[in-house]
Amino acid sequence: MGRVTPEHLYHILWAANRFSRNADPPTDINNYLIANHQWTANVRADSGQPDAWRDYQQVLSELGLIYSREVLPGITPTPLGMAFLDGSLGFSEIMTLQALRLQYPNGHQVMISAVHRAELAGTIYADVGSLAELYALSGVMIRPAVLVWRVLRRLLELGSASELTVDDFEIYLMRCSTNADYAACAVAIHAARNGGAVLPSQGQRQRRNAQDWIKYLQLTSIYSANGDSHPVLTLSSFGCQHAAELDEICTALENPDTFWQPGTVSQADRLRWYSQFGGVDLSIPELPAVEATEGNHEFVGGEEEDDQRGGFEDGVTGGNIDLREFQGIQLPAQTPQGLTIQSIYSAELSNRAHRLHDQMVLLIAETCQRKGATVFEDPGSVDLLVQHRRREFIIEVKSVTPRNFISRLRYALGQVLHYDYLRTTTSQLPRRRVIAFAAHIPANSWSVDFVNRYMDMDMLALNSGQLRLHSDSPASVELFMPVAG
Repeated sequence: MGRVTPEHLYHILWAANRFSRNADPPTDINNYLIANHQWTANVRADSGQPDAWRDYQQVLSELGLIYSREVLPGITPTPLGMAFLDGSLGFSEIMTLQALRLQYPNGHQVMISAVHRAELAGTIYADVGSLAELYALSGVMIRPAVLVWRVLRRLLELGSASELTVDDFEIYLMRCSTNADYAACAVAIHAARNGGAVLPSQGQRQRRNAQDWIKYLQLTSIYSANGDSHPVLTLSSFGCQHAAELDEICTALENPDTFWQPGTVSQADRLRWYSQFGGVDLSIPELPAVEATEGNHEFVGGEEEDDQRGGFEDGVTGGNIDLREFQGIQLPAQTPQGLTIQSIYSAELSNRAHRLHDQMVLLIAETCQRKGATVFEDPGSVDLLVQHRRREFIIEVKSVTPRNFISRLRYALGQVLHYDYLRTTTSQLPRRRVIAFAAHIPANSWSVDFVNRYMDMDMLALNSGQLRLHSDSPASVELFMPVAG
């Protein structure tokens, strides 16, 4: 993580997405990175060929920007990865958000090393199959970056320096197993600094892990680090300025209900981890407007612009809808309940602007088609118009972030109402108006009640990569919900 810059992260993800369906993606990705002076070539001793992709792809899956290739064989960006490529989320926001969301247990680190396996011999955990299961069984449920925030804030309250060294990480923080341990951890650090007992070191391996965490956290907007050989982590000026808001975010992220639960750590469980950790999540309070670190710019590929479809040039007549059958892509046959945003991933659609929007449109269209519905689109206005059992559904799709959610919700409402009005001149079928967001929206969100009850419309969202319907309409439930297996 010490090598990561906005340019490095953007270009390796762009190349991975662009060349993902080529005959030899690693070679094409490596050539692109070398030609654009990104990362290091990392020439292999055995072949004499550069292999930066092999060495650095882990960064993308660690951050939840692509699905691990142990889970999906191809190279598939997550919704969050597509949002980064689209320019709807910037570098500092991605790093801050993912640092705060990263948890143990998770579906990425699952292998138990030989060293750990030897340490477990003779214990009740000797036969545990994965690291995620070990954490779950032993009560580990922690978000380390949230723990760090709490400890630094508590040290300040105790009158101690609000800073953490590698020793502090290795000796104290890495002994914590839940976020509730932060208070005792801060007290122990404060006591040690003032002549009290000092806990023993846990070894060089843990020390290296502590150094890696500091390298990662200093890339966020809320932490800073000074010193190369002996770094000291502190709250950034941005973190201090927005401390109250970040306290609220950390409180939300400490809720056990927000944690991924490992289950049996099957492939399906791990896929669910990447879909959840790699999704855009509106259940987390909005991050303050993140400032770029000095010398960095947030949007390497440019910031996303609003989709201007539906802004009819002829405002006098009010515009018109020109429908055609949905021009999707040919996908392999699947059962309806198997449809997820990663299962319908299209590199063709994902190589143009508004990637996440287009993938969400495709997911909804495929879901409807496999229910026997007829699906139409208008590239100039309506995202989707679906006819099913003598009823129409007008669907407007938006990719959103916590910051632009209200503005895009309002825009979507205006669009779908306008399209509904225009449709009355050509169709007498009853219609449902549907707004879809390529993000996780919890059932208790104010927006669900607003759209469902007050506006009498339906809402579609993403939940761990799958469509989630918020609606009181039986017709909508029949169309959008998966078939029971």
